[in-house]
Amino acid sequence: MMSDNSDIDKYYDVVVVGAGPAGIGVGILLQKLGINHIILEKTSIGESFRKWPIETRFISPSFTGNFFKMPDLNAITPDTSPAFTLLTEHPTGEDYVEYLENLAKYYDLPIKTEVCVDTVQKKADSFVLTTNKGEYKSTYVIWAAGEYQYPKTNAFEGTHLCTHYSEVDSFSDLEGDEHIVIGAYESGFDAMVSLIRARKVVTLLDDGDYLNLVKSDSSYSLAPFTRDRIEYVADLFDYYTETKVTSVEFVNDTYLVKTANGQTFTSPQKPINCTGFASSLTLVKESFEFKNDYPLLNDFDESTKTSNLFLVGPQVKHKNALFCFIYKYRQRFAIVAEKIAKRMKVPSQAIEKAIQGYKDNNFYLTDLSCCDDECTC
Repeated sequence: MMSDNSDIDKYYDVVVVGAGPAGIGVGILLQKLGINHIILEKTSIGESFRKWPIETRFISPSFTGNFFKMPDLNAITPDTSPAFTLLTEHPTGEDYVEYLENLAKYYDLPIKTEVCVDTVQKKADSFVLTTNKGEYKSTYVIWAAGEYQYPKTNAFEGTHLCTHYSEVDSFSDLEGDEHIVIGAYESGFDAMVSLIRARKVVTLLDDGDYLNLVKSDSSYSLAPFTRDRIEYVADLFDYYTETKVTSVEFVNDTYLVKTANGQTFTSPQKPINCTGFASSLTLVKESFEFKNDYPLLNDFDESTKTSNLFLVGPQVKHKNALFCFIYKYRQRFAIVAEKIAKRMKVPSQAIEKAIQGYKDNNFYLTDLSCCDDECTC
């Protein structure tokens, strides 16, 4: 990692914003291609994972199958495995930070921490990134800032009266014995299970019926790992489906949770808001076109509005294909790096050498139509 400010006045081919799995994953390829780049991180490597509640685990399992061309689902390079490094199947957030830090050190990535990007502006053929440490200039920008550090705060009135999932250090440390959980996708069910294991009484309010929604794509349905955990506590919580929360009020030392169907739930403790996360793209929204809250990208994950601005990570979406898990969005790292390398006229042999391992190990997805199918059984 870089520790001084000597980098500010330099001009880079590529600036990567974010040092999580997406930023480090694409940064490794840029390093292999010999492309002059820097990775800017507003706090520390893998900060989103550091902020996970201590009870939270990866829902996608890690298993070392690399030798059979079936890489670990949570790996960000074809030749590494969190399962092998961490010796666990479902890593914690802190576990995964260790994996990311090991990769950053091994590849000697040029990461600059505690640099907060305030604005990104395109001026002629260059980008100017204004930060708390000065300006950075580059020909290309890869946005890899993720979502977890940007909690959704507009799902209903009174969200400021709640504790957002991302603000919980440990569910067992929360005061009180009774808790209302608002929102019932992965984070909502995770909160519910963790609270019950901490011997709390839980009411879970679901604006749909996620527990009974089954799809083959875990982007749109609960993961098997989550369902296994729910099964152990199935009779130990109150579950309300089709119960959309419209507001939270605090009256006479009591939290009132009101719903669209006229119900009111009460609790002496702050409700836990598990309605999800906003997008870091709000910082660069003027540089993208949007449809249904997702940025429009070309076949190389480049903004359709601003040339040479690329996106990697969980906010990537092409039609019905939502790349919100590591094992999905890692398949696009080489697509982005290859496109930039070709525009920079990096020799074709060097490009092929850098990305061949990605092609050979299902880390190079070009046919996006493959993501539209459902499993037959």
